[in-house]
Parts: sequence; C-alpha cells; structure tokens
Amino acid sequence: MAAMQSIIQKEELKYVPDLDRMVREAECKYLTGLSHSGRWKAEKEGRFPKRVKIGLASVAWRLSEIQAWIRGEWHPNWKSGQA
Repeated sequence: MAAMQSIIQKEELKYVPDLDRMVREAECKYLTGLSHSGRWKAEKEGRFPKRVKIGLASVAWRLSEIQAWIRGEWHPNWKSGQA
C-alpha cells in the first residue's frame, strides 16, 4: 500500500474554516502560543476550550474550537458553525 500524502499543510489550516479534527498537545501549543499550564488555567477559568479525553492517558482539543478561540469568537457555549 502506498504512503498517504497530506493534501493540506499545517500552515494552510487558517484557510480551512472550522475543520473538526482533534489536535494534540504540541500542535495546540503551536497554534495558540500558550503553554500547557497556561491553557490548563484558562480552561479551568472558562476562557479556553475544554480538552477531550481520547484515551486512558491522552487528551486533545477540537481544532474548530481552537480556531474560534484564536479568532476571538470562542465562548463556553460556542458551537461549530456559529460566529
């Protein structure tokens, strides 16, 4: 089976609105510029999207929520597709 190649590069994600996929720790840090502890504190205060448990010891964030947070549109009741 041939190796799959990505159609979109990480830098091009800003052109893909509200694409729902999960992002892990390193990518979340890259996209937001916030440290792990900074995101954790903001999440506990309701100022950052909540992490989603994806395994026994693994968490991730929805990319659409991270994109909305970057644009300044995210709030605790935010749903994908709304401004």
